[in-house]
Amino acid sequence: MSSSKHWLDKVYLVYFLIHLPVLFCVDLVPLYPASLWVPESSPLHFLYNLRVYYIETYNDQFFAPPPAPIPSFFPLFAFLELVFHLPVSLWAVRALVSRRGLDGRAELLLFVYGVETALTTATCMYEAYLWDPAVVTAEQKMVLLGGLYGGYFAVAALLTADMYVRLVKRLDAVDARKKVQ
Repeated sequence: MSSSKHWLDKVYLVYFLIHLPVLFCVDLVPLYPASLWVPESSPLHFLYNLRVYYIETYNDQFFAPPPAPIPSFFPLFAFLELVFHLPVSLWAVRALVSRRGLDGRAELLLFVYGVETALTTATCMYEAYLWDPAVVTAEQKMVLLGGLYGGYFAVAALLTADMYVRLVKRLDAVDARKKVQ
């Protein structure tokens, strides 16, 4: 494994280690029964407080309560986070801490994850860019697009490009062996 791959694998590990608590504490919370996190006496009420803080701080309309309109694609993206992001993130942490490194199957899965994450994040960024300036200020949009969503998109794009290059090298090596035979 080259030093750049090793360095990038550490970046991906940090990303997934951060992504997991974000999934559980922000993104997937609306899927939990409200009785577990909304009432003050509920055991997970801190998630409600975290959500209020997030909305008040960043004015992210994807998480704002009604009457904020939720785009038709957003429930699908939340579902993808539950059935794809969560299991892949759990698996990726295990794979990235392994001393064996990533094999071809891992690289293929992370390539698919990167493509899906980059596309869904870019879709959310475009939608956020279009939010009414009377509701979300230009400054708030810059923080959302340049920081929160932008950073997430950047890591997904890097992961996609890196896994693509690794997979192409594997395929080229197989093709070269076939030519020798």
